[in-house]
Amino acid sequence: MQHTSRKLFSVLSALAVLTAASACGDSTTAPGGESEVISRVTLTLTRTTGGSPIVVYIDDPDGNGPQSPAAQVGLLALAGGATYTGTVKFENRLVNPAEDITEEVKEESNEHRVFYSTAGAGVVVTTTDVDTQGRPLGVNFAIASGTAPGAGALRVVLCHYADSPKPAVATSCTVDTDINVVFNYTITN
Repeated sequence: MQHTSRKLFSVLSALAVLTAASACGDSTTAPGGESEVISRVTLTLTRTTGGSPIVVYIDDPDGNGPQSPAAQVGLLALAGGATYTGTVKFENRLVNPAEDITEEVKEESNEHRVFYSTAGAGVVVTTTDVDTQGRPLGVNFAIASGTAPGAGALRVVLCHYADSPKPAVATSCTVDTDINVVFNYTITN
């Protein structure tokens, strides 16, 4: 009798472990899913009056892991008193071929938002695209630079609403972030 009890206990324990393990994975039906792995963030700005685009990027060697992002590649030099249209591109370059995460962010627009914040010289960033429910997305944006020369920093945060509903109005990310990088910029006359 004791042998049968141990066998039954072992079978029940194994079933409990399997049930727990299957509940921990990513669910395709749950909103948000798992966080994106992003190893490069690229900003492309085009002056509304024309000219060559400004392209800058930052690599993060381990995605949103413990290592700090690498140094910015390219100069984000803005003309004073100018307006730019901009796009942000997110990539996972840790896989071969590289994966364009921006497409996934657009497809899951109701679960993502890009936040922009600045410190330093006068730059105003405005999100120009929305998700399927009319809430800001932020893959496309506009920048208006101040007239005074100076320098500053532009923070780009991709917010992932995995377990929380995406708010219609927010000024910063209060849930999971897929990537958080800072670009340096200058304003010249």
